[in-house]
Amino acid sequence: MAAESLTLIRRGRYSRRNLMSYFNLDKTLLQNLALAFAFTAGACGGGTGTGEERGEELTCDPAEDSDGDCLSNELEGCVTNINIDTDDDGAPDWADNDSDGDGVSDSKEALDCDAPVDSDQDGIPNHLDADSDNDGVKDGDEDRNKDGQLGNCTTSCSGPLDCDGAVGEACSLPSHGGPGICVSPACMDGETSPYHADTDLDGTKDDREGSFICHPQSSNNPFGLKRIRYVDSSETPYVDSDWRVALEVGALDSTPSITMPGPLDAAYTFDMTSPVVEVAGFLVSRKATDSLDALTEATAAISKIQNTGSIASVTVRISGIRTKSLDGFDTVLKTTLEVQASTETEVAEVRGTILSALLDRAPEDVDIPALPFVGEQSKRFIITFQTVHRPEENQTLFIGGVARAEMYDNRERSTGFHADDLSNGTALAQSGNGELIECQQFFAREQASADIILVIDESGSMSDDRERIAENAAALFNKALDTGLDFRMGVTDMNDTGPGDQPGIFATRQEGGTGDRWILPNEPNEFSAAVREPSGPDQSDGGSEHGLTQGRSALERHLPRDDADPQKVREKAKLVVIYITDERPDEVEDAGIINDFGAVEPTPEQMAQLQEFILPFANDFLEENAIAHLIAEPLPFSGSTCSGGEYAYGYYELINTLGGQMGSICQENLDPTLDAIIDSIVGDASPIQLEFVPISASIAVTRDDKLVRRSRFKGWDYRSGSNSVIFFNLPFDPARPSDTVVSYRRWADQV
Repeated sequence: MAAESLTLIRRGRYSRRNLMSYFNLDKTLLQNLALAFAFTAGACGGGTGTGEERGEELTCDPAEDSDGDCLSNELEGCVTNINIDTDDDGAPDWADNDSDGDGVSDSKEALDCDAPVDSDQDGIPNHLDADSDNDGVKDGDEDRNKDGQLGNCTTSCSGPLDCDGAVGEACSLPSHGGPGICVSPACMDGETSPYHADTDLDGTKDDREGSFICHPQSSNNPFGLKRIRYVDSSETPYVDSDWRVALEVGALDSTPSITMPGPLDAAYTFDMTSPVVEVAGFLVSRKATDSLDALTEATAAISKIQNTGSIASVTVRISGIRTKSLDGFDTVLKTTLEVQASTETEVAEVRGTILSALLDRAPEDVDIPALPFVGEQSKRFIITFQTVHRPEENQTLFIGGVARAEMYDNRERSTGFHADDLSNGTALAQSGNGELIECQQFFAREQASADIILVIDESGSMSDDRERIAENAAALFNKALDTGLDFRMGVTDMNDTGPGDQPGIFATRQEGGTGDRWILPNEPNEFSAAVREPSGPDQSDGGSEHGLTQGRSALERHLPRDDADPQKVREKAKLVVIYITDERPDEVEDAGIINDFGAVEPTPEQMAQLQEFILPFANDFLEENAIAHLIAEPLPFSGSTCSGGEYAYGYYELINTLGGQMGSICQENLDPTLDAIIDSIVGDASPIQLEFVPISASIAVTRDDKLVRRSRFKGWDYRSGSNSVIFFNLPFDPARPSDTVVSYRRWADQV
């Protein structure tokens, strides 16, 4: 063995690890060994193999610090003609500020520049040991941002009494001795210490902590950071369309050809072909129309889909959330349509139809390559898409997916979230955008909580709609319970003068207008009764439709927040108002903005007046960090209103200003829209709010060191409107706070 080692040294092809493995020597003996062989190595040519290949002689001055890492060249193996290269990267340790190649600089790992520390006492100092504490996790994976600090834990300690046990802090003392640091999930931020095999002292080694989802996948860590692949417009024939998309690694993608494409035109498709998913994805870029914003473009897109010959009908489940895209452009997220095809067909065929419609091209102008699979046929499909408007380039982009409705709505399938990952604003960025990796840790003990007020139009044309909502009351309650939402409901009408001159009073009260109260999660029957009779037990149907005023009155009556007063909004609850109507608010007519009855589209001057008119009402919500949603006659206009009502101008502007959801009251089944609104409420109230916009297809989650699958039945899901992770049928226990870790990839450049 000694002869073999001598041969390695003479050839100059060795590292400090080679020598350690052959001789099992500590650092000092190794340096002496290197000195002993200096003459032999010099006689044989000296230098490393890399140096010989370059024809160079690698020399150093032992007294200097050539790489500026605070360790002298001598400490890093600088002796005559001997150039130890621990990570075999071609740079000797004395010229390499990361000698072990773990991503953390030698200056941070050495801890003591004059006597480098060896945390696991294996004879290899930390700066030469890629796993300094021998816990199975590389130092660079434990200290992910490579700053030499454990998360944002900064309180030093010498024992447990120095830390705050009331907030779960423990004193983590390094294996090599010396002062420790107070650690807790609140400050660790998903990192672990490279110098302690069980950083948080919970009895679980760091390689088994929930942060394993933050480390790269390997044979030893198959559930590590989820892989994603990227496609850039620069790699396609449409080089000027300026987009980059993040896809599941298993997606089957193709590039349709467009007849005589313009400079901004582009089409791209990507399919999840598994029979348990079946999502046909699409991306479209084109020159914008004369519109000035994403909302108008999204509305026009719905009209184009409605006018497609192979589509028999289109119902707007959710009109989408207007906000800013991750790169700062006006956008509408997750417009969700239920479409009825004229004949039995499959998802790729529907995708082809809407692709040409969104491009504003004839079907024969768009040639989509044939797919090597055929999905099951149906007549009911879901189309969900994001709209992005880039005014400087005069460009509009759409990205989304098509799925069979029965698959999308099945919460035990993954189809719904695969489709939503394409439309929720996280998959699309500008060309050339890079990637960063995030790992966030949460110490969650509280359920998401919300106090929800329904303001319901009680006019005659609404009677059948109220009945449908009342019939769905049990399902609405069950959905809220499944998500673990801690909720209360209040129901009122749209009369601006309440019973006994008490505006904003809830329907659940005693006769005479006293004692109004919130409806609790175990009272679905009371909720159904209140929806059927929102004016309460002592009033007839209200003819007034001053919904904006009555919503404001309901807020004022039940504010300020006070946990000690059961009539008031709770201090930590998300405050939500849902307007349900088939007409516009009477306040708009009273102000003389729109006086005509029925399907009236405002002029540009009237639109400006509407925006100014609703600002005081919007401010009422913003002051309380509250949100509003709407179920009404949807945009765009389909030619006639349902229930003989009106377009809900006034409400539209309020919801868009606040970033709420809008769904169609014309649906025979309101359950999907109510589901989407509840999901949005849970997202807004979730304790798991992410710091950056993730690529949602890359998210992984652990709770209490166990991997949690993504599922809308029992597991987690992502909500883009609130940038949060929510859980279904996995409630938090206030008595046993949950250590929750979320890892994800994200676009490097984002606003």
